[in-house]
Amino acid sequence: MVTLFRAVLVLAVLSQSVLAMSPAGTRGMRNVQTAIGSVQLLPELRNGPIPREKMQTAKNLLRDLDSALSRGEDEIARMSEADRADPAVVEASRKLQEFAAFRADLHKAMEGGAKASAANDAQFRAFREETTGYAGVVKAFRNGPHGTLDQVKAGVAELAKLDALCRSKYPGIQDDQKLSFALNIEPGTWCAVAAQRQELADASIKKAVGGALNGLVAQVKESREKLAGNNGLLAVDGVPYQLLLDRAAGKASLTAKLKPLFDASGQSMPADYFAPLDEQLDAFAAEIDRLASSWKFEASHADSGSEAGARKAFSEVYKGRSVLKTGMLFGHATIDKNALGVPTERYRTGALLARGSGKWCEYRQFTAHETYAGGGTYAPPRYTFGAMRLQACQ
Repeated sequence: MVTLFRAVLVLAVLSQSVLAMSPAGTRGMRNVQTAIGSVQLLPELRNGPIPREKMQTAKNLLRDLDSALSRGEDEIARMSEADRADPAVVEASRKLQEFAAFRADLHKAMEGGAKASAANDAQFRAFREETTGYAGVVKAFRNGPHGTLDQVKAGVAELAKLDALCRSKYPGIQDDQKLSFALNIEPGTWCAVAAQRQELADASIKKAVGGALNGLVAQVKESREKLAGNNGLLAVDGVPYQLLLDRAAGKASLTAKLKPLFDASGQSMPADYFAPLDEQLDAFAAEIDRLASSWKFEASHADSGSEAGARKAFSEVYKGRSVLKTGMLFGHATIDKNALGVPTERYRTGALLARGSGKWCEYRQFTAHETYAGGGTYAPPRYTFGAMRLQACQ
């Protein structure tokens, strides 16, 4: 009840105050209140320096304060002395004084922000000029370095120089959204990459060590699964064939390449490292055994000249194998011609079956290429050999 009485009393006093003002003072007071009400103070901007991304907001607020102060002070100055003594006008004058103090602090903060922004801009430009030569190595290491062990080590050495520069001349430098975009440089990120160079290198090496074996295992598994669909043919330059040909030599070669990576990453190469690969190679060999007897020698046509040339060329390239039989896949040669209808090459495709050191023979397709020499003649043939298939020696 007492509270209600006080509220009514306050309203009564204010009403009397408003009623006591002249009509001109009342209109002026409304304008002052509108000017004051149009400003929303942002306390976080009062004490600078103001960051670059907040500078436009600060400029807008300074403009609003200038407008409110100009309008409000002008309206109060035009009031009569009696109206200026009114409590509402006194309170509005006090509010405008707060605005003026806030504006002075804001202006000072903006000056500090502008100076800091200019200094930051100069620092960014200096960093860009001094570190442009490190762009490639930063890019290489940013998402984990790739390449040979020597390349990774060289990258670490280069980033050590950048790290020393960051610590000595640009300590604490950070990225800036606008400057980084405008100048195409991210000094904070670059310095962080340089500082973490060894961790990035070690993680990359460990990933390479793990991925190397996984990749080989996946290749052998894929070749085994596709063997029947590929008519039993294997690319002779592929890892699966090379490992099947001489597993021990293949693993020795892989060990020579991978052990330095293990050493560089502080790991020991496990004794059973190749166990998953051996498992897939055993399964691959079993699949070859299952399919080998089903393949037939398919070259039913003959060309004594091309076949003799293929035997000789094969024996020179693939030592230690003896050719058991040869034949041609097609009954005639194919002639390629240019746009004018002039022959460019004549070729015939055949196949041979050769015995090596394993229990199965190698079926290999070959092509005899004869380049057109003019006048209806062709140069002596050269031979190329395609994919290999292991099958029965008959």
